[in-house]
Amino acid sequence: MKLYASPFRHFSLPLLLAVCLSLLIFNGCYYYKVNTKTGLTPEELRWADFNKKYLILHVGPSAWNLTKPEITDERFSGSLFALPGTRFQYQNTYPEGTNRYKRKFQDIIMDQTHIYVRDSLFPDLTAGGSITLPFSAIDKTENYQKAQGATRASWAISLTLGSIATVVAVVGIVAALTSCPMVYIQNDREMTFAGEIFGGAVYSSLERHDYLPLPAIKPSGNRYTLKIANKLAEVQHINLAELWIVNHPGDVMVLADRHGSVHSIKNLNQPVEAYSSSNIDLLPQVSAQDQKGFLFDEEPSQTGDTNAFNSVVMTFPAPGSAVTGKLVLKAGNSLWGDYTYGEFMKLFGNKYGKWIRMQGKEPAQKNTQWKLDQCLVMMVYLETKTGWQFVDYFDLIGPVGDREMIMPVTLDQALFSKNPQDDRVIRIKLVSGFKFWELDYAAMDFSENIPVTMHSIQPLSATTEMGKDVGQLISKNDKDYYIQKNTGDEALVVYQDVEEIPGKKKTVFLHARGYYEHVRDYQGPPDKAQLVTFGNPGKLSRFSYVNYQEFTKAKAVLVTDPVLP
Repeated sequence: MKLYASPFRHFSLPLLLAVCLSLLIFNGCYYYKVNTKTGLTPEELRWADFNKKYLILHVGPSAWNLTKPEITDERFSGSLFALPGTRFQYQNTYPEGTNRYKRKFQDIIMDQTHIYVRDSLFPDLTAGGSITLPFSAIDKTENYQKAQGATRASWAISLTLGSIATVVAVVGIVAALTSCPMVYIQNDREMTFAGEIFGGAVYSSLERHDYLPLPAIKPSGNRYTLKIANKLAEVQHINLAELWIVNHPGDVMVLADRHGSVHSIKNLNQPVEAYSSSNIDLLPQVSAQDQKGFLFDEEPSQTGDTNAFNSVVMTFPAPGSAVTGKLVLKAGNSLWGDYTYGEFMKLFGNKYGKWIRMQGKEPAQKNTQWKLDQCLVMMVYLETKTGWQFVDYFDLIGPVGDREMIMPVTLDQALFSKNPQDDRVIRIKLVSGFKFWELDYAAMDFSENIPVTMHSIQPLSATTEMGKDVGQLISKNDKDYYIQKNTGDEALVVYQDVEEIPGKKKTVFLHARGYYEHVRDYQGPPDKAQLVTFGNPGKLSRFSYVNYQEFTKAKAVLVTDPVLP
């Protein structure tokens, strides 16, 4: 069991982490987001199990508690009652982004279903009465669900800047968080966490482009406003931060791949099969965006992989005419993986700074290959007639938020086969190191890309917390950087909106480029004997697995024989 020398040296790692987590629960923020569904059928509504939900019926500006709902193929009916005061938080809910709530109201917020009826159909409703309406009058439904990424981000910030900072300073456990520059969007004067940029670019040779989707951002007075902040012990070198505003038809989505190509998404196909390395059925976990995903945490004894690599093999129906496909994932890096990388860095001891400088001079290809060899990134393979063929990888995005990502897949070498329903199918495999990623959702689109119009918008202004203008430093990809040297450094960046195109929808991305360096002051000599083994493929994954085994075993000991301070 690993112990840490400090005034709290009798605390084991699991107990310390438990203390930290407890503090975070009371000091971090909680967020929810809106899951909107339109075009519902009576069958889908019946499956919603309304008897377990608190139903709120919206008719124009009014809202009522709907009880005893009855659904037929043509009608929808129920009884109406006035809403209690605790049920009016929907009036301040932002449907396109994340919304903050107090932990004590969690059960109230999460058990609601909102049903919206087209305006002015029923203007004279009263409490205590009933309503019967044609099913076609229902415009949409909304459910609230936890926004795990935004919540984890607030916890990580609380961890570093809030009450937990004292504990971290003493025991040095979670202070090794290795997050990247954090991005917030401003809507109605409120800043909301949106994601992280150029994750994993931890020294200058790994400087790279990133394309962060900003689906919740809204203009105010023809201006978009966001904040780029340094929340951890890092030096962040921001080369470029421009907005991409993409105009496209309203019936498609768009995402940018890691190479900067924009793809349209028109018809997503969920997998018909999904199995883990140990043949566990993962279809329920990866078929919906519900935060109930796969953690890539199966042990080598289950998978037979000595590197502790984990994989998911998914089968997708493929139209007979399809020559390309687009793989869409909702995924994120895990906090455990981030902790594991921090433990790896500690092995350099007092030579860590020298190692960072050396890595900055290494060819980018060498450092990138190391990430692939360790499966730090998400590796993607296509099944072909000659076996599994590497397609590409999803790069790191940071540990405190997930995002939707896309990858084009050429199918000319694909092994097309038939499933039991006699459909034409292909198989895709995702591979990650042990607990490095968390996969929430996967789908494929086989439609052709639709032409879109894209505008690259440079900052109108960019002002630091000290009032300094850094707009020119982040307006183009060059050798000039906006450097955030200290924890707490941040810049408020404003962009000019573009004109609306009739019949088109706007989707916004932050196109950023840069890198960052961790600030660490490790003591003692480096562990050279162990460090040399990290040149072997899969070593970091095995390191993650071994550390996790140590963690869980120590936790089991604490249950039967707790170690107290």
